[in-house]
Amino acid sequence: MLKKAYEILILIICSIALVGCWDYRDIDQKCVVVSIGVDKVKNMIEFSGEVAQFASSKEKGEKAQVANVYNMESLGKTFGEARKNYDSSNPFPLFLGAARVVVFGQDYAKEGIGSYLNRVDRTTDYRKTVLAVVSKEKPSILLNTDTQKDIAVGFLIENIIGYLENKGRSIYSTVGDLLSDIELQQAGYVMPYIGMKKDNISYLGLAVMKDSKLIDIIDEKNTQGMLYLLVKNLSSFEGIEEIENKNNKYSFLISIKKRKIKIDYEKNIPVIYIDLDLDAQLSYQYYREHLHKKNIEKLEKEISKKQKQKIQQIIQKAQKEYKCDIFGFAEYFRAQHIQEYEKMKWREIFPNSKVVIRVNTKIINTNLVNQNVKEKVTEE
Repeated sequence: MLKKAYEILILIICSIALVGCWDYRDIDQKCVVVSIGVDKVKNMIEFSGEVAQFASSKEKGEKAQVANVYNMESLGKTFGEARKNYDSSNPFPLFLGAARVVVFGQDYAKEGIGSYLNRVDRTTDYRKTVLAVVSKEKPSILLNTDTQKDIAVGFLIENIIGYLENKGRSIYSTVGDLLSDIELQQAGYVMPYIGMKKDNISYLGLAVMKDSKLIDIIDEKNTQGMLYLLVKNLSSFEGIEEIENKNNKYSFLISIKKRKIKIDYEKNIPVIYIDLDLDAQLSYQYYREHLHKKNIEKLEKEISKKQKQKIQQIIQKAQKEYKCDIFGFAEYFRAQHIQEYEKMKWREIFPNSKVVIRVNTKIINTNLVNQNVKEKVTEE
């Protein structure tokens, strides 16, 4: 019996030692997708994208390195047919786990990106943290753009939006974020809008989505009011005329110190309170003059007034024109009034909601050299 037990144990050990990945492939034996484009061409779905080309190192033990990318395109009446045609022209199996960005064409976005997002949700090798953007140009054209800044257009787009998001000048919307918005039944949301500008791929503003369909574009220069409600590390410049001398102007670097959004429910109407504390740092003056305390107070009020107007304009547009919440107020209301939220349809009641905006600005230095470190925003 003891001998038989030893034999069984040896068999088990050997079986474990011999187990391996029977379908294992080297990385250079797969089509590693860097970026994906989805668009509508007449009545067909068009897939485009960039696939990494790997170069094996001559040094023993070195891993394969990305040498370049090549572009792929395919058409089909359905997602399945387009993907089938995509696969039929690839020498190796597709791997989507390394994709950096999915680019939706403007024509496709107008008809709705919801079906593709749901498809991504069911695709096991598709990362939900991949960046999602809307493109002014057709993705097949944009992803074929010759650029010297990055090895792939997908890397370039991700780096541009990532940099702007860190500066508080754009949002970084992932597929997972958009799926969450859909699951919460929020009527609207915004996404980065990109395109060609002076022969360069550039950030152009924000794409406004209602029921996952593109309904409007907010130009970059008009996005600040929106960003006050969505980003944490906003920093932007604001020009203010001198109180007594109109020929002199001041440039202030504005940043968010604190943001608080609270929603009350009064007489069956939500009242949205937005409180913003801003820091302003003097960047430069057209003509250098000494600032007296009374002038500083007037400048603070003027900065607060301008920023409040920007927020009011975009909220009024969302309520009257878009008729949907693109700011995520629904999440605040649900967290603060869960019972009332479950009894109503937020998308129907939001356009009639009352909004109270209070902005307070503090000029934290009047030197031409920035000596202060910007603090992170605290959310309440």
